[in-house]
This record gives sequence, structure tokens and C-alpha cells, in this order.
Amino acid sequence: MWQVRVAPCGDFDNRPFESAHFTCVPLAAAMGAEVRGVRLPDLSDEGVEDLKRALWKHKMLYLADQHLSHAEHAAFSRRLGPFAVDAYTQGVPEERDVHPIIKEADEVTPSLFGGGWHTDSPFLEEPPSITFLRQVEGPPWGGDTTWTNCALAFKMLSKTYQDMLRPLKVWMSARNNFATQAFLRGEPIGFGDAEKQAQGLKGSIHPLVRTHPHTGEPSLYICDTYAAGIDGMTTHEAKPLIDFLVQHTIQHAFTCRLRWQPGMVCMWDNAATMHLGPNDYDGFRREMYRTTIAGGVPR
Repeated sequence: MWQVRVAPCGDFDNRPFESAHFTCVPLAAAMGAEVRGVRLPDLSDEGVEDLKRALWKHKMLYLADQHLSHAEHAAFSRRLGPFAVDAYTQGVPEERDVHPIIKEADEVTPSLFGGGWHTDSPFLEEPPSITFLRQVEGPPWGGDTTWTNCALAFKMLSKTYQDMLRPLKVWMSARNNFATQAFLRGEPIGFGDAEKQAQGLKGSIHPLVRTHPHTGEPSLYICDTYAAGIDGMTTHEAKPLIDFLVQHTIQHAFTCRLRWQPGMVCMWDNAATMHLGPNDYDGFRREMYRTTIAGGVPR
């Protein structure tokens, strides 16, 4: 007998992280929290350590009315850890590790940076740990970002399925993304830096279930944009598994959604989340800046 699929329920725990340096207000049951009561440049060293612990718990944190300069953005990012290699963009002249993500009001494109479900640059041997994004200007509506909690998604699988997945390794590659963007734009495959392009095409093999380097929490390391195969499997064997895991992980019950405002900043944990930003604001200008913090080899 076929049964109607039901939403995950029960073991959700996004209770607020408690700190003497700031207040956390959860955004959704699955993940995400607003940090209130502090401007990031004024946060003490102890406060930064608490902020990291809050991030590992909530997976995504955001703060309103920060209005950081490029220099403040870079300086606070350094307090989170060393900068990661950025696989796609070039930094602004005054701060080379602060990368612009700008769509002009008159720009119409079928392929938008970050427009599909992904975790940042998993095709690198050492993908970034934290992504730190800020908005300078945004549309009056649209331009939201949505995240999903990949650790919670793994937790909600049956033990039998979890045990099956644990030994598997996923091949992360940018080849499908490069090909799709090139097709939509009517351009040759690839982008500027030949060395980065080669690394993106080659990709990296990582655990399909990775262990968080700070908490030990297991999480699905899955990606609709970059998961190109399962090590040791044929394409026909791997594709149904990848498709199921992506669809399982992006269920609404595991997600949170942020409506950006100018001056807002947001940071997220790439070891435990996927995210996307739909291309839904043609006719409006959106100006964002991003830094990424180095992470180790996924284990």
C-alpha cells in the first residue's frame, strides 16, 4: 500500500545559544538565529569564541544594522580564522579577501552565482569552513537566501540508511555547473583563472557523511550543484542516491529563510549546511560582499 509522505517531526532542537556577550533569537525550528546586542567590531575575544560556538549550534547566524566597511569586514573575518582560497571571484582592490557579489538592476541573466542548492566550493581539497556575507544594497523584495540543515537531515534518516551511507565517498566537481552556466549563457565552458578551472573540473573526493571538526556531529555532505558521483559507483548507480539525498535534505522542515536588509551580515557553517539564493529580483540592484574562512580536509 502506498502512503502519503509526511514531514519530518520530533527531534528538532534550535533552542537559543546562551552567552554573556550577546543574545541569540532562533529563526526557525531547524536552524538559524539572529544575534542581537552587539556590533561585531566591538566584540571581545571571548565574545568571538562564543559566536563560533553559537554558529556550530545554529548553523547560520545573522546580525542587523552592522553597516561594516570593507576593512571592518576583513578584520572581523580574520578573527574567525585564516582566509580560504576563493574559487570564483576576485576581491576588491583595497581588501583582496573581500569579494563582491553584485547584480546590477539592468542585468538579466539565466544563470546567477549561487542560484542552486550548494555548499561553498566542495570541489576543493580543503573547502571553506565559514562563509561571511554582508549586504550593502538590496531589492525591496526578493533576493532572500535559504539554508538547510544537513546534520539534521542525516539525523532524520533511518539507522539502516545511515549505516549504508557512512562508508561512501562523494565526488564533488564543478564540471556540471560550468557546463550548465556556459549553455545558459551561450558561452564556452570555463571562467577566467585556468588553474582554478582545472581544479574545479577535477574536483575532490570527500566523505558523504562528514564529521564536524569542532563538534563531532555527523552531517550529510551533499550538494545539488557539485555532487557529480559516488566513488566506486557508476553514474546510473550514483545518480538516484544523490537525487534522493538532495531532495531529502532540502525539505522545508530542515530549512530557514532570511530576508536581507542593507547593513545586515550573515555567516554560515559550510560543513553542515547547503544554501541557495534564487534569481528572483531582475530590475533591482543587489550589492553583497563575501569572505570565506579556511577549513581543513573533510573527515
